[in-house]
Amino acid sequence: MEKPEKIIPSLCINYQLSENKKSYTCRDVILYAIGVGASQDPNDLLDLKYTYENHEDFSVIPSFSTVITDLFENFMTFTKCPGFPEFNPMMLLHGEHKIIIYKPLPTEAKVYQKCKIKSVEDKRKGALVILLTETFDEFDGSLLCINEASLFIRGLGGFDSKHSLEKPGDTQIVDQNIKTITNLKTPPDFVYIKTTALNEAIIYRLSGDLNPLHIDPEMAKLGGFEAPILHGLCTFGIATHGIVKLACNNQPNAIYSISARFTSPVIPGDTLKTEIWKFQNGLENSPFLKFKTTNMSTNKICIENGIAILSSSYSQNSKI
Repeated sequence: MEKPEKIIPSLCINYQLSENKKSYTCRDVILYAIGVGASQDPNDLLDLKYTYENHEDFSVIPSFSTVITDLFENFMTFTKCPGFPEFNPMMLLHGEHKIIIYKPLPTEAKVYQKCKIKSVEDKRKGALVILLTETFDEFDGSLLCINEASLFIRGLGGFDSKHSLEKPGDTQIVDQNIKTITNLKTPPDFVYIKTTALNEAIIYRLSGDLNPLHIDPEMAKLGGFEAPILHGLCTFGIATHGIVKLACNNQPNAIYSISARFTSPVIPGDTLKTEIWKFQNGLENSPFLKFKTTNMSTNKICIENGIAILSSSYSQNSKI
């Protein structure tokens, strides 16, 4: 099929990129936890619940939901969409990400999932594309979690945006209503500091994102980086781990959703500081957290507009 010269939104919206079944085990759960820095200190007893399968409260870090999906593979299937022209995958940037967790993530499961293009927006210098992945538990058919990935593809702007089937505001996946009603002018309630391991990207990639940008120095240079960079979703996972550990009494089931924007790269070995603020009255008066992560090695913010909404069951039984 001949590819178009410009994006044709009507051929992109709701285009299904993948539909598959897969399974994961406790080994995958543990590998992911180690990949985002859990049990970096083997004497940290709080982390054992994520890295020791015989722990009495063996649990899953909520951001594990980002690797249940085959996100990197879905990134690479854009070429199959009839509404997209040919483009260099190196021009694709992962700008924002959001997870919604509908029930506690099991430590092992068989899942069914499908990924589609939710929206396309013309940003002139590029195209803003949102992928929506729904993951279902095969055991009972229930919706387990949702991932929304906001992708910016440089150089693909300038198409006729009036054909977009989504309103412009709908393409911002970070929770806008909460973002506009609070500020971060007060000192944070919690601060989580983590020095990333020099081989963190090498470990994290084993959870599924095999993009060579994160391991191959030559590919990293082609992407404009001096060295392989850490996966954005690894930084997202490090922040999530800190939020659960410090702000949620180390209870992963406290998290209903987390969303954030990626703003600058992290090199393995960099030290990250996640600052967390707690608020009592969010949407429908539910408590929530705001956070940002700063790369202390570069003094640049690498995650901003971070919002974690707490589950109703946790909110009713706990105080943040």
